Amino acid sequence: MIQYRVKLVNESGKIIDSVVNAENSSQIYDQARDKNECIISLKKYKEPFDLNQFQNKFYRIKPQELENFTAQLVVMLKAGVSLIESLETIGVELESEKMEEIVKDLIKKISGGMIFSKALSHYPKVFNSLYVSMVKVGETTGSMDTVLEHVRTFLHHDIAVKRKVKAAMRYPMIVMSILVIAFTAAIVFIIPQFSSMFASADMVLPLPTRILIFLSEMITTYWAITLSSVVIITTILRFYLNRPGGAYQFDTLKLMMPVFKHIVLESSIARFAHILETLSKSGVKIIKALNITQETIANRVISNDIKKATEKVSKGISLAESLSESKHFPKMTIMMIGAGERSGALEAMLANVADQYDTSVDLKIEGLSAAIEPLLTIIIAAFLLVFALAIFLPMWHMTDLVN
Repeated sequence: MIQYRVKLVNESGKIIDSVVNAENSSQIYDQARDKNECIISLKKYKEPFDLNQFQNKFYRIKPQELENFTAQLVVMLKAGVSLIESLETIGVELESEKMEEIVKDLIKKISGGMIFSKALSHYPKVFNSLYVSMVKVGETTGSMDTVLEHVRTFLHHDIAVKRKVKAAMRYPMIVMSILVIAFTAAIVFIIPQFSSMFASADMVLPLPTRILIFLSEMITTYWAITLSSVVIITTILRFYLNRPGGAYQFDTLKLMMPVFKHIVLESSIARFAHILETLSKSGVKIIKALNITQETIANRVISNDIKKATEKVSKGISLAESLSESKHFPKMTIMMIGAGERSGALEAMLANVADQYDTSVDLKIEGLSAAIEPLLTIIIAAFLLVFALAIFLPMWHMTDLVN
């Protein structure tokens, strides 16, 4: 639907200026003609700039807060409480000030005549396209509580997976942080002590020693240039990764990294199956469901494969056949989806696919720390080797010269 600002004269001669929703301008002219109204002006409506509304687009809350909010809303709606009363009750019990502000604004918008899904869409960083689309389904079918229960289940599962990944990565991150701190401390405090001694010896230093002395001088003597370079490189990298092309290449790299690639791929397929099953179960048409799924898949490579499959499905090709051209969707998954389509049990088959990959991802996450430990050992050994060679090679050379 497109919003139009219409100025017209009605049958009684009164001038009316209003904003209406329509598929196109012809539809508005047809409606005016049927009501014996005369349109004076018609143009697409642009909402005036609102600073608060602009800031809303950048609001973020913790995933757990969103799940708690959704769970409370489900309970209230199932108890027969109206939407506004439910939001008012939930708003009193919220601990987060941000979420409290969001709920108050939602109540204000809904009380002013805005539908719930439209009000939610003003906070895209809080309520993503899946959440908003599911609420739209609930508004259309009159089963808001059931639809939100599906959303809550999905959010709960999503949070559980992310927690497992964070728990598995905690040990490697601690080790790498300690290693970086130790390396920096060695560069700043230890290497300068030896560099002055090596300089007085007037000899050609080995490559590892020259590298560490160069790094030490950059950090201690030219710290402003070093800091500026780090900030500039980080800014450029972040800008590049935020661009569609850069983000796509980074997601491609994720699917090539040892250890991580299977977790990224299988969790994306599990998410695809979960979302598509949830939307299909809620009565969303397959094309729209695929479009929503494509928008909510974190990995852009997988998302692009789903987009291509959606275009083929819209031309009448089956989902299984459309996905078969992707090199990322396993054959077994495509076969299961195809069997579900032929038997009319696509939702059940998608649930099976999701369960299988959830189990596989859980097992891989449990073994993630064990898989990374050998890599960490190699990194630590390489650090110690380079540092030892940088210190002892010149000293051995100096000993040889003295002898």
